[in-house]
Amino acid sequence: MKKIFLLLALFVSIQNFAQEEAVKMPFRISAQGNTIDVYLDSNNAKKTLTITNKKEDASRLIIMNPDWKKEADFDRSFTLVSDKDEDLQISFMSRMKGTSYALLTDIFAKAQKGKTYQLYTIATPTDPAIAATVRVRRILLCSIVVK
Repeated sequence: MKKIFLLLALFVSIQNFAQEEAVKMPFRISAQGNTIDVYLDSNNAKKTLTITNKKEDASRLIIMNPDWKKEADFDRSFTLVSDKDEDLQISFMSRMKGTSYALLTDIFAKAQKGKTYQLYTIATPTDPAIAATVRVRRILLCSIVVK
């Protein structure tokens, strides 16, 4: 009887553990050795990443999304915007799923030294029928200061 009760208690505890909501993973944004973690469902207005304008800096601004498997039905894009809400037309590339990057030389060519820019993300459904019915909004990930 004790063994049956123990097995039943073990089964119930495993079932409750499996039903718990998964911990949300942060987006990790890094450049020039600086890294910050941001969450899609929190206020990231105070999150800032500082990059230094070096003429021949071949490094990258890297954005890692650890929850990319949960977003299989979405296309996620990124944009860098000035304080006047003008898109800098930076091309974000991806060679691995869940990781996007932009070349810092591209950012430095289009950004002004001493200015602050906002990095936004947008997720659109891959199904065109669903995309036509969904209101897409951009989410602030962080501010980027160019020094």
